[in-house]
Amino acid sequence: MSEQSHAVETRLEGFVAVFLDSYRGSGIAIGGYSRRDPVGLAERNPEAAIVNVKRARQVAREYHDWDLPTETEIRHAAMAGH
Repeated sequence: MSEQSHAVETRLEGFVAVFLDSYRGSGIAIGGYSRRDPVGLAERNPEAAIVNVKRARQVAREYHDWDLPTETEIRHAAMAGH
């Protein structure tokens, strides 16, 4: 049996580029994404901090009060076709 992921991705994995939000003057902005290449992502976004997706979501929720769905909510929405 194949180890391929479901066509609708529901697992939080990979890396994102996190920037200071210069538009609003404070807070964070999340930019580029890479599933498996944090070094390449850092090379393309030298002014950003590169963090894994789970950590980026944790920081956004806990320190910047972003209202983000949980992994379970994401999975249920994907299975419902939303």
